[in-house]
Amino acid sequence: MTKIISVLMILALVSIITVIGTDTASAKAKDKQAIDLAATLFVTGLTPPETNLHSGWSTIETETLQGNALITVNAGPAILGSTVISAEQSSHEQFTSFNLSTANVIKGKSKGTFYLTSAFTGDILVVGKYDLKVSSSDGCQISGEGKWKSKAKNSIIAGHGKISVCTNWVVFGPGPNDATFVTNVSVTGAAALVD
Repeated sequence: MTKIISVLMILALVSIITVIGTDTASAKAKDKQAIDLAATLFVTGLTPPETNLHSGWSTIETETLQGNALITVNAGPAILGSTVISAEQSSHEQFTSFNLSTANVIKGKSKGTFYLTSAFTGDILVVGKYDLKVSSSDGCQISGEGKWKSKAKNSIIAGHGKISVCTNWVVFGPGPNDATFVTNVSVTGAAALVD
């Protein structure tokens, strides 16, 4: 009899925890707010591209990008304004030529992981995934549109939305390493702060 009562108490406790968990998830969904962020990233490293000289297609397994300033928060949790963005991605793109200063992307795709890191503590506050379809447009050697998502298990926000990028080859100085691709990123969507 004692064992039966113990089992019933455990089942009741599990039911209560499940209901509380469901209510919490619903409350977070209701607390979503608009997200509108902007940032600039520099390509700081990449694995050597695998390139087909006949077709113009290039595949990069790993490309690292780093923000140079705090992200701009046009809408969303104020805490995001104290973060710097970085990313790691892979890409498969067809270029018009192999002269980086003038090449445009004809078509392709990129996907990766982005990180928002506190500029004050160095803690990673947001981890998210994104994927892009890329081409080119006026003023952008690489123009991309896609989606992003972050989950509560490893971020202070849980949400999703759209991401757009404009990337150009920029020369900073006379040296052989004084040039890189610079990407302006715009992120919109909706997200909820995670307790």
